Amino acid sequence: MDVDDVIILTLAVWVFICTILVKTVDVYVTLLLIGLLVVSEVGGYFMNPETKRGLNSAIYFLLFVFLVIVVRKVMEVLG
Repeated sequence: MDVDDVIILTLAVWVFICTILVKTVDVYVTLLLIGLLVVSEVGGYFMNPETKRGLNSAIYFLLFVFLVIVVRKVMEVLG
């Protein structure tokens, strides 16, 4: 089994667990972002550059969604 296969399998299991246990989208996106960041840090040295670029684009997208969630929550508190 290749390192990229193990990384994809790990992320798939993480997404499955998050899907089963989490009820709100805010927490779901946050947990997905945490999972991607952990996998990127732990397996970053062993990944192919193509896989790392794909993972980074997913991380950037989830960071943007997380930023939107944080801004929305701040607006709820202030408003």
